[in-house]
Amino acid sequence: MAIVRIVSPREVTWDIYNQVQDKINTEGDPPEGLIVHTASEVDGKLKIVDVWESEEHAQRFGEQRLGPAIMEVAGEQVGGPPGPDQIQIYEIKALVKP
Repeated sequence: MAIVRIVSPREVTWDIYNQVQDKINTEGDPPEGLIVHTASEVDGKLKIVDVWESEEHAQRFGEQRLGPAIMEVAGEQVGGPPGPDQIQIYEIKALVKP
């Protein structure tokens, strides 16, 4: 079941986001199961909205690639791991791909 995952990361600046993206993108392959990734700013805070083929794909990516990259980048900049993110997950009932 496809999901939309909305993440409001705490303590993550655009600079940290860009560094993490650079680190993840050096892997040379897009995350398995990722349909679309977006990042924007809402009320001065980073907001990430992703669409995944399944929650399992999102979790695997978070554990294997994203988490380690964030720890490496943000841990150095904020003196340790960032605080827990606010995450909302919704099942997608309809998805149109052009």
